[in-house]
Amino acid sequence: MRYIGNKLKQLRHDLGLTQTEMAAGVISVSFYSKVERGLHDIGAEELIEILQKQNINFQEFFSGVSKESADKKRLNILFNKFIKAANEDNDNEIVSIINEFENIKPRTPFIRSQILLAKMIANTHDKYSLEKLNNEEKKKIKKIIFQEDSDENEYLRIAIIANTIRVFSLEEASFLVISIMRRYQDTNKIDRKIMYALSALMVNYTNWCLENKKASLCKDALKYLMRLPNTVELAFSKILGQYYIDLINHDIKNAKKIRETLIDSGYETIVKKIISINQVID
Repeated sequence: MRYIGNKLKQLRHDLGLTQTEMAAGVISVSFYSKVERGLHDIGAEELIEILQKQNINFQEFFSGVSKESADKKRLNILFNKFIKAANEDNDNEIVSIINEFENIKPRTPFIRSQILLAKMIANTHDKYSLEKLNNEEKKKIKKIIFQEDSDENEYLRIAIIANTIRVFSLEEASFLVISIMRRYQDTNKIDRKIMYALSALMVNYTNWCLENKKASLCKDALKYLMRLPNTVELAFSKILGQYYIDLINHDIKNAKKIRETLIDSGYETIVKKIISINQVID
């Protein structure tokens, strides 16, 4: 009992997870906490499911997870959190997570590439950051995006494109978004992580179109966004999507309600960054 608890606790620390994240909804957090302390035993099925949630196989768990492997898994978890923070324009969280990236040692080529990607997104995820880049830097970013390769290649590529959409011209961005929508036509068969990245891509592409006063280009992207399943993870993107639909349809009253709800919910920073909201509504 104590052995399993200690192994789980060590693994959780190596991956940089909280007890809630480690339990992953398989068992209650209070029960998981007692397992770590050796006060409760855990069934084989629950243990296997928890390990699967963290992409650790049963044999790997009992043979020990190498430091390098744990660092890679921890980095992937951090990168997923970083993508979420970038999608929500949470600049404080972005800075905090990059600091965590910097503290991972040793700096293997994989870790250096992930830090580079994180900094790249931090420097391009909104129009204010993008204004600081010259054309050569933009070209370098595009090259990095399409050279990136990993076990989560599809998710990462879409997430990176979503958060660096302004690096591309509107024509390039439109081509990419149309190609991606065609690839993922059947919205009922998309992996949940990819679906989340797709929703962010549709929102950011729409924002880019409206900044360029090309509302007609984003209508298919908005339709695609609203066709995605109504899951909790996609709620924020869908609310923003509905906001844009109302703006395009000149339903100013409903758009203003959504804006006020976002502000009341603590998303005032995002509201300020959404293109020309004050000019359109006020």
